[in-house]
Amino acid sequence: MTATVARHRDQTALTEEFAQALVAHLNRLRAESHPDDPPVDPANVWGQMRQLPPALELDFWTVEEAGQIVAHARTQLFRTGDNLHLAELELLVSPGARRRGLGRDLLRLAARSMQARGRTLLIAQTTDRVPAGGVFARRYGFRAGLSNHVNRLRLADIPEGLLEAWTTRPDDGYTLEVWADGVTDADLDAYAQLLNVMNGAPRDDLDVEDQRTTPEEVRSVEALARAGGRRTLTAVVHAPDGTLAGLSDVSWRPAQPGIVSQGNTGVRPEHRGHGLGGWLKAANIREVQRLNPHATEIRTQNADSNGPMLKINGALGFQPFLASTVWQGNVADVLDSLGGHSLRP
Repeated sequence: MTATVARHRDQTALTEEFAQALVAHLNRLRAESHPDDPPVDPANVWGQMRQLPPALELDFWTVEEAGQIVAHARTQLFRTGDNLHLAELELLVSPGARRRGLGRDLLRLAARSMQARGRTLLIAQTTDRVPAGGVFARRYGFRAGLSNHVNRLRLADIPEGLLEAWTTRPDDGYTLEVWADGVTDADLDAYAQLLNVMNGAPRDDLDVEDQRTTPEEVRSVEALARAGGRRTLTAVVHAPDGTLAGLSDVSWRPAQPGIVSQGNTGVRPEHRGHGLGGWLKAANIREVQRLNPHATEIRTQNADSNGPMLKINGALGFQPFLASTVWQGNVADVLDSLGGHSLRP
């Protein structure tokens, strides 16, 4: 039997035509996992592809039939910074192309490539919307590292008066401001340092190190968001001495304004116990309602073990939307589990 050909592209070979084909493939899969969500806009993906950080290595392996992508693997890794032992993996096969071994063979290509670059760990994620993903991960040497839920808040369901109550503060010296579409230049260095608070978020069994963010990386992430058509809001609290004590950020695409994404929320340990987390989130929600009146819901991903954040979210009215698992696979063990022949790159 003739082996199916998998085409490889790295970040230097990405084109607008490829972005359109990839998004068409992703939207077919999205109809399976998120049938009520709007489709992804190829212009947003192509915009981000043209704005990739210089330190990022991005690779795609695709199986293409009749002019369409039917399966792909994507890896990404950073050449500098922390966690230089790992690479992130996305592997998706269209429903009509499953049970042909394409996922297995794409995994082999990606794992071999990462091993050649000195990476020893693959990180991937599956959801309960497509249970076959978890079965596949276990079969090929991955183990569950972190259990999450994407939780959803319907803005109409926020308890009456709660946002006002959470944003009404005693005169305790803390002050809050919200930045639209980027961190202020004056606060950039302090904000990058504040992001280290996110290293306290649960990682459970994941073999992942703390991640230190530089001011340059903050700007790079902002540029990537803009290139992808996103508006961002970042709420920050200043402590009585003027230092940054906490943050919370959200984003949305004005072309698809209904769904707002909640990103980081964190408060420095020495400032906890003052209701700052709830204040930050409530202030951002009120600003979303002002700037994006078409917003209907906010989604956020939380570790199931993150009790303090789940308590705040529960009080706001967040409910489980889907369950997800972050998997980790030792590259050598994954390759041992595969064996056999592979697709020809």
